Parts: sequence; structure tokens; C-alpha cells
Amino acid sequence: MGDHVKAGIKGEGPRTELRESDVIAYLRRNPRLLLANPDLLAAIAPDTRFEAETVVVDMQRFVVDRLRRQVDDMKVASDRLVTTTRSNMSLIERTMECALALLYARDFSELTQILHDDLPVHLGVDAVAVAFESDTLPVDAGQTVRSLPPGFVAHIMGNDGTLIRSDTEGEAVIYGGAAGLVRSDAIVALPEGEGLPIGLFAVGCRNQGHFDPGQGTELIAFLGHVTRYAVGRWWSLQL
Repeated sequence: MGDHVKAGIKGEGPRTELRESDVIAYLRRNPRLLLANPDLLAAIAPDTRFEAETVVVDMQRFVVDRLRRQVDDMKVASDRLVTTTRSNMSLIERTMECALALLYARDFSELTQILHDDLPVHLGVDAVAVAFESDTLPVDAGQTVRSLPPGFVAHIMGNDGTLIRSDTEGEAVIYGGAAGLVRSDAIVALPEGEGLPIGLFAVGCRNQGHFDPGQGTELIAFLGHVTRYAVGRWWSLQL
């Protein structure tokens, strides 16, 4: 459409000029005008043919394009689901392997070696620690099973059974010499009972955000309580 359009009726005085913007503004204010007068389209765009076949082809192209986008979106979502499922299954398998290793430890020394060396490798983390609010630890506890000051568990855990910290600095009282590596961790409170004092099971990683507060804690809690049971088997024998 040109910049100006001559409009008027013959014999009614000089014609006034309609600007293109005026026409556009009018059509915007009256969006149903062309729907109510489809014949105007042929006059406005005489080179455009609205044949039934052309309309069908155009509609088919539109539908196909939309379906293709939907298929692509579904494929991305499916790939993401498969990746997440495989990752979760791998984590479950590794957690079960760690639990079995702890339960089959032949003595307390082997148990601490599994906690210190094997679990971090299997879980893909940098530090694993077990600590209890006790001044008296088994003689073979080494640096893996540590002593906590009274009230420390309640101080750090509050009333929660698990604690996820995505950005933190590891405490030496929990991780010992590995505390400097820890920038994200997951901690499980271990209840008092069966000859064991209250304690903690902690898993730490050097990467911030490795553990996220929104993630599930079932597996880490399960492994923490298996560790408590495994430690308790040898605790009284080593005092």
C-alpha cells in the first residue's frame, strides 16, 4: 500500500488524503472488517490467489511444522528422562554396593578403610565421615570415625534428620584433614541407641552445588543408617 491514498466521492468536494498509518489504525480498531468482507482481500492483493488447494497446502505445512516442533520437544524431554533415569539407577546401584561392602567388613579396621577409601570413589565425592558425640572411640577408629563435642548434632542439624548444603566450608570436626576440600555436602543425623551415642554421617564434595537442597535424601539417609549399623557391630568389641 502506498504512503498516501486518495479517498472521496465524486462531486462532494476535494478528496482528502488517507495515510497508510490511518488505514492500518482503522483496521486495527476494526479487526473483523476483513473477516466480514473477504472479497476485499482480492481487491487489496489482486496477485494473491486464495484457491482451496493452496489454502490446504499451506495449512498442511503449518500443521506439519507444528507437529515437527512437538516431536523435537518430546525427543528432548525423552532424552532428558532417560539420562536422569540412568543416572538414578547408577546411583542406586553404587549405593547398594557401598552398603554391602560396609556390612561384609571383616573387622573395624577394614570398615574404616572402606569408609575412607572406597565409599568416596564409589559415590563420586571427596570425603566421607562418621562422627559421634563421644570422648571414647574404638581404638581402630583412625581419622574416619571422629569425636564430636556434646550438642554438636543438635546445633548443626536442628530438628532435621538430613541436611543438604550446596555452598559451605567443611568443618574439621566432621571431616578432619579433608575439611578443606568440602564445598558442598549432605549430612544425616544418626540417632542414639543400641550402645551408640548420637552422631552424624556426612558426604562432602569439592564442587559447589554438587548437593542441592531440592534433591532427594533417601539414598544418603539409607547409607548413613547402614553405616551406623556397621559401625555399631564392632563398636563394643573395640572399646
